[in-house]
Amino acid sequence: MKAVSRKRDRSKLPQTTSNDEGNKFSGKSSLQTSPPTELEIRGVPVHFPFRPYKCQEDYMGKVMDALHQSENALLESPTGTGKTLCLLCSTLAWQREQARAIKEKHSREPLLSQSAIAQMSSLEGSKQTTSVPTIIYASRTHSQLSQVMRELKNTRYRPRHALLGSREQMCVNPKVKKSEA
Repeated sequence: MKAVSRKRDRSKLPQTTSNDEGNKFSGKSSLQTSPPTELEIRGVPVHFPFRPYKCQEDYMGKVMDALHQSENALLESPTGTGKTLCLLCSTLAWQREQARAIKEKHSREPLLSQSAIAQMSSLEGSKQTTSVPTIIYASRTHSQLSQVMRELKNTRYRPRHALLGSREQMCVNPKVKKSEA
């Protein structure tokens, strides 16, 4: 059997200024391709640690579409395209925008009580919320959660968060640890 060498056409890949062979899409090379960027996606300002590639902007746009429409989304992208970073930046930007909108709404109606605001909302028939939406990031493995926390540190976002572990990882009582759920 003859070995065939395949050369990748690098002209179609985004160019970077780094000689490092790190992950080019998620900015994991030792030299960043550009400084932190703020861009607007679906009307929401999103902070990103570097200038995102087109595929990353598209991914964040799909995330924003799902969030704005309160729908689930099944999104996929090849390994190394920065999915985790895109998901974090877009959802946290959306959450920040929701908090700003709620705060702005309440600053315009300072004399009304919470119950009066809720009553008015129900009379209007709208689905307006008075609290900031909570984001829950679930993962199958602890190593994936560790990756998410590393990526979060690369962003400007600093949300309050808690990491929850499984009984196998957290429990110190040997009898409880071995018991069936």
